[in-house]
Amino acid sequence: MGRYATPAGSPASIERGPARLLLALAMALAGTVPGALAAQAEAAGETSLKIGVINVDAVALQSPAGQAFQQELVAFQEEVLVELQARQETVLEIEARVAEADSLSVEERRVLEREYQDALTEFQRFQQDKQEEATVLQGEGQARIREEIGPVIAAIQSDLGYDLVLNSTSPIILFFSERIDLTQLAIERLEAGLP
Repeated sequence: MGRYATPAGSPASIERGPARLLLALAMALAGTVPGALAAQAEAAGETSLKIGVINVDAVALQSPAGQAFQQELVAFQEEVLVELQARQETVLEIEARVAEADSLSVEERRVLEREYQDALTEFQRFQQDKQEEATVLQGEGQARIREEIGPVIAAIQSDLGYDLVLNSTSPIILFFSERIDLTQLAIERLEAGLP
């Protein structure tokens, strides 16, 4: 029984221009790589090309680095949410005071509006800083995951004699047989601490 590959993004999300060109190039290469490898294997006297697929996302989620990253990300999100809520309450409180400031003098009202603008700017700056921090955190987490699962995938390729191992979530893979799915093997090797 075959399985459909799960695409990482939908075609509608692909922008025009360089991204579309890269996708077209990748799809063209995907069509030529197996043929080129088959020709190379045939020239070397080998009769078949051995191809496997791995759902790298599933392996990453099951890896110790992936699980640690998930916990780190949840803790970061919870911390940021608490701080954002506190800052939002401050902004809303000042906004309410501004709305009720009809009885204040022009100067007092101007000071209060300035306080509101400062609080709002600080809130927005905090949001932006935390988004940038999350991007850095995500990059570091992905690097740790790659360091952990890369050797496992390379060992599977080498130990089992695969000519080509592809990510099953790639949009260039439309369909594959379960017999070439190496995802569970990669997860089991990670759990056993094997490369």
